[in-house]
Amino acid sequence: MNIHWIESFLAAAQYENFRKAASSLYVSQPTVTVHIHQLEKLVGTDLFERTGRKVVLTHYGREFVQHAESIYDAYHKGMVHMDRKVQGFQKEIRIAVSPLIATSYLPHWVKAFIKENPHTEVKVEVMESMLIGPAIDEGKVDIGISRMPVQSIGVTCRQIQSEKLVFVVPHDGREEENGSFVDYEEVLREHVLLTHNHPMYWDDVLLLCKRLLPGIREMKVSQVHVAKRFIEEGLGCSILPRSAVRREIAEGRILEAEIPKLDLPTVSTYILTKSPSEEAAAFSETILKLV
Repeated sequence: MNIHWIESFLAAAQYENFRKAASSLYVSQPTVTVHIHQLEKLVGTDLFERTGRKVVLTHYGREFVQHAESIYDAYHKGMVHMDRKVQGFQKEIRIAVSPLIATSYLPHWVKAFIKENPHTEVKVEVMESMLIGPAIDEGKVDIGISRMPVQSIGVTCRQIQSEKLVFVVPHDGREEENGSFVDYEEVLREHVLLTHNHPMYWDDVLLLCKRLLPGIREMKVSQVHVAKRFIEEGLGCSILPRSAVRREIAEGRILEAEIPKLDLPTVSTYILTKSPSEEAAAFSETILKLV
């Protein structure tokens, strides 16, 4: 049996049309027809009834679908398994991480882990912090690195670091040299405040900002990388974790300013695990050595 026969059969069963099945598989329609004929010959019965351009599964065809799906899944699982072995991987670790951590700390942590554990395959899934706890609890990933603490029975939540928030503004030709400073009131009058790009602090910080400067305009931008781009383009200002804007500030693409009357909180990073595997424990240990 050829796996391509199975692919063609499943596609034809889904679309009930050989032409559409061929298009989905990026092959010609005659190729699909030949595959189906070969499979029917092997099985010993018709799998489709043909009425013009449309094809419908026969009783035997419907019976065979679940077996074809099992064959297809087993084939690909086997190929993935062998590919990992050929690459030298003996173990794996599945990591769920928030977008902010994925673009700041994670590359450094993964690089250090791979150096010490070259035979462990690292799989990274980027998701919002609020989804990481459930992913850990349901066993979909081995370890989570989140910006939110989690209180769930069986899930261990460990705070590993804290950092300051900073007020960042467009460059707009401003200079911080020679004792000059950025007038935060002027900035907040000229620009919207880009908010809710972090899961924890924005409700409290926004309330403080509105008390400090009534009438402040805001724009909700849910992703930090989008908020940073908006600031670079002069579309707004924001309050972000220092790790998120360290490079942009160093390169002069945006400026760090102060709001003297505003006591900004700190934000933390958390490791989440549940019945941690050996690989998850090793990754946690790598992180703790670096923070």
